[in-house]
Amino acid sequence: MRIKQGRLKQYHLKPAVPKKDNEGSTYIEYGEPIAFSGVVWPAGGKLQAEIYGQRLNYICNCKVDGAYTIENDEDGTLRYKFNGFGLKEGDGICIYAGEDSKPDYKIIAIKPYKPLYMEVEKI
Repeated sequence: MRIKQGRLKQYHLKPAVPKKDNEGSTYIEYGEPIAFSGVVWPAGGKLQAEIYGQRLNYICNCKVDGAYTIENDEDGTLRYKFNGFGLKEGDGICIYAGEDSKPDYKIIAIKPYKPLYMEVEKI
């Protein structure tokens, strides 16, 4: 199924990079922004209400435009590779924030449909 071209907007993906501080604790830092086209709308419906409960107000759905392939990362997670970028669960997305600021949403679920479907949660 195709995405209607009039609904597509440009968003920015910031890949999550795990880092360690001088005490040995891990934290997440986000890489450089990568532009992609997609459609974002608020989560809703009976199924998502059962899954997320009170968190439903902070969840959005997202479809990403383009063809992709699925590859395994070094750490065993799946990476969805598009032409020019790849995304995986845990990466940050700037939906309402600008590309220069920290991401305001994080990918919590990826459904490998055509087109790629994601659920993102406010950070």
